[in-house]
Amino acid sequence: MERWENKVKVRTGSTLASILRRLPGLWRARWAAARLADRLPEYQGAVPLPEADVLWGWIQGLCATPHRRPGTPEGHRAEEWVAERFHELGLEDVRLDPIPITVWTAARWSLAVEGRAIPAFFVPNTGFTPPEGVRAPLAWVGTGRASDFARVDVRGKLAVADVPFPRMPTGLLLRLLRASYALSDPEGAIGLATSQYLNFARQNFIGGCTAESAPEHDVYWQAVRRGALGVCLILRDQPANSNTHYGPYDGIMKPLPALWVGKQDGVELRALAARGAEACLALAGEASPGVMHNVWGVLPGLSDQAILVTSHHDSPFLGAVEDGAGMAQLLAQAWAWSHVPRERRPRTLVFVADAGHFYGSEGGHTFARDHQELMRRTRVALTLEHLGGKEVAERGAGYAETGRLALTVMFTSPAPVVAAAAVRALRRSRVRVTAAIPADLLGPAPTSDAAGYVLEGRVPVISWIGCPYYLLDEHDTLDKIERSELLPIAETATEIVRTFMALP
Repeated sequence: MERWENKVKVRTGSTLASILRRLPGLWRARWAAARLADRLPEYQGAVPLPEADVLWGWIQGLCATPHRRPGTPEGHRAEEWVAERFHELGLEDVRLDPIPITVWTAARWSLAVEGRAIPAFFVPNTGFTPPEGVRAPLAWVGTGRASDFARVDVRGKLAVADVPFPRMPTGLLLRLLRASYALSDPEGAIGLATSQYLNFARQNFIGGCTAESAPEHDVYWQAVRRGALGVCLILRDQPANSNTHYGPYDGIMKPLPALWVGKQDGVELRALAARGAEACLALAGEASPGVMHNVWGVLPGLSDQAILVTSHHDSPFLGAVEDGAGMAQLLAQAWAWSHVPRERRPRTLVFVADAGHFYGSEGGHTFARDHQELMRRTRVALTLEHLGGKEVAERGAGYAETGRLALTVMFTSPAPVVAAAAVRALRRSRVRVTAAIPADLLGPAPTSDAAGYVLEGRVPVISWIGCPYYLLDEHDTLDKIERSELLPIAETATEIVRTFMALP
């Protein structure tokens, strides 16, 4: 089955050209949203917010286990924790909706070349080896293009390849081209030369496909088709020699064992592969039927028209930023509006903690498919992910804080009132390094957990998400949260909800 990652991937080859063609229309929409923002109705009355320490406590509570992978005991513990918080906050009809999955669990993995250990990490949902591993010569295939594979026979060998990430020229787009509805950057952190690798968009192993549907440039599936026994993938653009990259997270079980190798360790591995050195790749574990749960609840209003507030509860590692931070912001909205009497809530609020972001974002897709009547009643879905994370830069073999916040964007549907709501919230907020951009700027739907609501539910969205370099790896720890930013983010999210409460 082809999953969403193959449909919502970043158009790395043509993204900038596509954006340039769209600029005149985007500028007109930007101007219209700015004018409409001044005329949006005001919600009357105060909406209290919890203290920043409360949000911080929620992040710590969710991050009490080493990971929250879908279908695992740790994942189920997180689901139960979220349900308990929903009950505490007075949400009604709290449910845990089950979604059947294959629970893939790695127990042991290793890579040794000519008897020397090479640090590595498993590629999720790939094939297991016998306990002793697979022994074979290495074969260097560059980035896995057809021309690369034409130069070397990988049959019966372990294919070794670079996996690059696309680099987004954020300064060019946001400062020079003004490719956004609004930009909040009071400290001038984004300069013309600012850019960032998109580490969720592996250019030659994007995920979401099978041997039959994979494009020719997909290095993993080319290795499968050409008879390799396993795959070693070098994270060429991942900073800090990190190899704990949890991707692709499409939920598709794959036949060949595969391991990630950090870029600095990859220098040696390339040289060894180029001369066909003997290696042993081992990956042991289990794949068995299981289940994960969407957790959701309702805060009724005066009408059945709905505002959805969503995030995801799962994470491949500790996941302080992804998505302890997003879940804390969802709970902040539940806390805030539960303190507002029902007669002052013109619309119903539905809070959804999606399952399986790290299983092809199946939770959001399933929720939208299973609740089409709710989707038709929904005025907007506000998705909150990876917010308040610190920016880091590479320093040697590690990460170092820059003293700035990681860039966040609001993927915003083109409906004028939705864009205007995002513009007004950013005008009034104290948040830093945030841009409201068109929801389809990088692909047909936001590259976020909102994709299911857009593709399956046709719901307008404001999907607020950050992408610091440590997402998808074990460095996403509690120290990466900028605690002073938690309350400004909550205030901005509240401003968005207030606008949709006030709209006729």
